[in-house]
Amino acid sequence: MRWFKRGIMLLVAIILVAFIAAFAFVATFNPNDYKDQIARLVQDKTGRSIEFAGPISVTLFPWLGATLKDVSVGNAPGFDEKTMLKAKTVEVKAALLPLLKGKFEIGTLVLDDATIHLARDRNGVTNWADLIAHQSRASSAVAKPADGQASPPSLRSLAIGGIAINNATLDWRDALTGQTLALQQLNLQSGAVNFGQAINLSLSFSYGLQDRAMGALSGAVRLDGSVTMDAALQHLAAKSLKFEASLVPGVGAPATLPKQTKITLQSPELDLDLSQQMAVMPAFSFDVDVERGFGLTHAALNSAGDVRANWRQGVYSIKNMTLAGGIQGLATHTGELKFSAAGGVNATIPPGNAAQARIDLTNWQLESTPLVLKTTLKINGLGKDMTITGPLSLLPFNPRELASAWHYRVPPMQSSNALTQCALTGDIFATPAQALLNNLVFNLDGHEIKGSAGLADIKSQKIYARLTGGNWDMNAYLPPGSAAKSADIAEQTVGAAGAHGNLAKTNPVGDVPIDLPIPALRALNADIELNLAQISYQKYQLNQLAMILVAQGGKIALNQLNFNAFDGAVQTQAALDVRSAIPDWQLGLVGKNIALQPALMAVMGEARVSGVGDINFDGRAQGNSLNKLKASLEGKTNFALKNGKIKGIDLGYLLRSAQARLQGDTAAVPAEEATDFSTMTASALIANGVAHNDDLQAASPLFRVTGAGDVDLARETINYVLNAIIVNTATGQEGKALDKLKQLTVPIKITGTFAKPKFGIDMQAVLKDQAKQKVENKINQELDKRLGTGAEPVKNLLKGLGL
Repeated sequence: MRWFKRGIMLLVAIILVAFIAAFAFVATFNPNDYKDQIARLVQDKTGRSIEFAGPISVTLFPWLGATLKDVSVGNAPGFDEKTMLKAKTVEVKAALLPLLKGKFEIGTLVLDDATIHLARDRNGVTNWADLIAHQSRASSAVAKPADGQASPPSLRSLAIGGIAINNATLDWRDALTGQTLALQQLNLQSGAVNFGQAINLSLSFSYGLQDRAMGALSGAVRLDGSVTMDAALQHLAAKSLKFEASLVPGVGAPATLPKQTKITLQSPELDLDLSQQMAVMPAFSFDVDVERGFGLTHAALNSAGDVRANWRQGVYSIKNMTLAGGIQGLATHTGELKFSAAGGVNATIPPGNAAQARIDLTNWQLESTPLVLKTTLKINGLGKDMTITGPLSLLPFNPRELASAWHYRVPPMQSSNALTQCALTGDIFATPAQALLNNLVFNLDGHEIKGSAGLADIKSQKIYARLTGGNWDMNAYLPPGSAAKSADIAEQTVGAAGAHGNLAKTNPVGDVPIDLPIPALRALNADIELNLAQISYQKYQLNQLAMILVAQGGKIALNQLNFNAFDGAVQTQAALDVRSAIPDWQLGLVGKNIALQPALMAVMGEARVSGVGDINFDGRAQGNSLNKLKASLEGKTNFALKNGKIKGIDLGYLLRSAQARLQGDTAAVPAEEATDFSTMTASALIANGVAHNDDLQAASPLFRVTGAGDVDLARETINYVLNAIIVNTATGQEGKALDKLKQLTVPIKITGTFAKPKFGIDMQAVLKDQAKQKVENKINQELDKRLGTGAEPVKNLLKGLGL
């Protein structure tokens, strides 16, 4: 055994000598003396220059490594920056003894205060393309072992103690697109890197992007988690994963971008298998926080669920998906509007064939107290052939509770039950071109509307509706006491006594502007048809209402507004053109067998005319105020009335006054000034706001009336003459006979304003007509006496001569 002991001692002595020799070598070796040789070697292997402005230090045991200070690597030819990489500290080391056994154990790789310049020139060539070319040539130049020779030993494993990149800067300049990107304060810290074992990872940096299309963008990114990878880099598993990023637009950025956007993605687990093209992420959470964007002050959204994806087969699903968030700054809502949703997503999207995609959004329920909406949607195809179908149900809710939740004050109404129950159901049909709700049923407090509504053309935002409904009673929604106030107004308009002043309406002071939402009207694109069985408003009812509204490019046409009301039928057409600076208005109306007093009271608050008749009107005007409309009005109108009364003018009283003046007497003022008529017809032409009539005809049991004159609608003045002829001298109004005026033409002048009309009798014309009548009577008596039965032809001849 003596030889064995001597052998062991010899081996120990050799190791000791080797250790002392290695120690002496490291102690005496100065790598800085070889900077030039190292630079030439790098130049030869990479084609790049390298400079060592600081010292180089090396270690041999237990780590074989080097630390470089103030090192820089040159850039590729043709690029502005002289260096591609510059670092204050670069540290690389490997464990010596494992290396001798074919194991590569690297210590922590350190890169401090590095600046990296990446670029692409106008020809699309990057500043690292030459490095790849050098590496390819070097790889092809490596000789394969000859037959029978052993291959060089390979490393059996790789382990890295960690990576530490501190305060690095990376910038990217693309001369081809004009894009620049700068990553600053880049920090990457990792734990030990061993394939098949968890790696703790922390990455953070701020960025600034300048793009021709997007302008300037900036923000920050942070990633934390634990990652496990296999040696082939085909399978990755992560735990406690958290990704955070922010986006802040700068100069030139689209105005639609929010002032600031923050996103956060978290998942307790992530399993990514690239070989199988599968990913599983259970219980993920995704948060978006937006400041001052999309017309809102603030918006926040959280999404969570269990995700499974197989992009090889094109199968995706999200189970137990939830959404929750809040919105502030809505124009129609104060405070914060909170909402939540839950449901499932199942999708089959064949790779490379999105047109065959099938996506099911199953059992979704969206809530925003007190609103609850339920739907299940099917999406067939993606892209231009996409269709979305499925039922939608808005569960019954109390609109008053909704107003309270949205911080609205509901105005007082006549009924406490008004706005207490609302619901909606329908079927969604949507494509990239249109979005409609078919089989719609809308219910409000027991009132129902059915049909279809939505956007017939999404690109032009064309509103489409085909709706029918039953009886709608609007009185419940009017302010308390509205019906009583209406009756009071009617009583004041009619007047309680015969004084003309009591009948006059107050003339509005100044002009009344008509402020139209011109931009909204020009943008309006609509095709709407509405049919209702009945609308009740105060004491009025509109039956069988049919409306057709068409709008496009600033032309709004009410092609039809027909209804039965006031014991008759009304047909209306109207149009508004706002394409030019001055709005153009048109109105056409045909009324058949209309009860005048309730109709005028409902439309104008006017109750001085009663009766039944037909009315036609066709007019056009331009202007943005009431006075301008009246001054520019052009058109025509006619009416035929029967069995009516006009309050405010008493022709019988005026005629009796005329007779009393002939006798040197006075006539008593009646308790109510009004004129009954059995028939009345007239037509008028309207030009520049002045209505001219010359064919008025009216009849009553006592007299016949003709009329002609002008009514200035803009100035609200009257210049009109009524010619009344007494045809019956039976005891008339107020028990006074009108024998002396029988067959006389009594001109009655109407002047003044709408507010204060004036009535006067042309007594000179009455006396002249009376004298003429006496002469005619005397001549007729003489002719009858002398000619007998042959007097009639002579009488007719004299009448033809004006005698």
